[in-house]
Amino acid sequence: MVTLKEIAEKCSVSITTVSNILNGKSNVSQETKERVLAVIKETGYRPNYMARGLRASKTNSVGIIIDDLTEFSSTGIIDGIMSYFEEHHYKAILENLRFYSKWGTKWYHNKGYEDAVQQAIDEFEAIKVDGIIYVAGHARCISCIPDNLNAPLVIAYAFTENPGISSVEFDDMQAACDMTTNLIKNGHKKIAVIAGTQKNIHTQRRLEGYKKAIKEQGLEDSRHLKYANWDRESGYEAAKELLADNECTAVFCFNDLMAAGVYDYLDEKGLVPGKDISVAGYDNRTISQYLKPALTTVEIPLVDIGRKAAELLLNQINNPDNFEPQQHFVQCGIIERKSVGKL
Repeated sequence: MVTLKEIAEKCSVSITTVSNILNGKSNVSQETKERVLAVIKETGYRPNYMARGLRASKTNSVGIIIDDLTEFSSTGIIDGIMSYFEEHHYKAILENLRFYSKWGTKWYHNKGYEDAVQQAIDEFEAIKVDGIIYVAGHARCISCIPDNLNAPLVIAYAFTENPGISSVEFDDMQAACDMTTNLIKNGHKKIAVIAGTQKNIHTQRRLEGYKKAIKEQGLEDSRHLKYANWDRESGYEAAKELLADNECTAVFCFNDLMAAGVYDYLDEKGLVPGKDISVAGYDNRTISQYLKPALTTVEIPLVDIGRKAAELLLNQINNPDNFEPQQHFVQCGIIERKSVGKL
């Protein structure tokens, strides 16, 4: 295996120069930098981050534990984390626990869940990562993080009651409030709501935001509310019940899949979203822009959540004595498309 010293000798530069170029800290000429990088590529040299860390008490590596990479929110958050650490010359190691794939939507009731999280933390601590980010599949209180951590840890997309751990979420309630206000300002006073499952924290926060907007705008809650199962089929069934009396002029769905179910119902009845009845969604999933007409929806800033989690972790790694844990909320935006009409 080629060494840093051999690279330096091949390029007739010092080991320090090669090291600085690898870490993006070099102030050498562009010609020297290109020559060194060419030799590195030619020889297939790979830095030994673990050995470097043992000498410097840091490995310049972090661990990412993720509930399940197949969740719609996961890739955006991971991209944000990876891009931030890449900019700061850190290596990120990902462990996908595949909870949804193995145990379905009720995986967090499985007794193997906490053991799997603990094992992942132990494995990352064993290879001496400088810190860990736990990426949750949905918002909830994470209670399985041990108190005796040997590395700093940040939670993304969820929260914890552990006072020593920072977390990054999005402002679910305010986003629902903003979307409801948007519907009201477009003239809609009778707004039906298709919520998610009743005990889900996203449902509770979004319903709180809806009610806040109704109150702020001086309207009465129409009580046109149905809980559904976050999928297209349950959105269709909820729409069939809510819209039968033709009283409501708009439907606020707490995710885009249920909004697609509303589209299915309206199409069956010969009605056009945005013209005969307005439809709003939440999440800005890929499907939202391909519905006809394209769906007005809430955009969750997934990349920003990942980058903020990475920023908090790196600050804690670099400033352990000045660390102040925080519960940070990232603001959402509204994507205006064609499914909400003016009255």
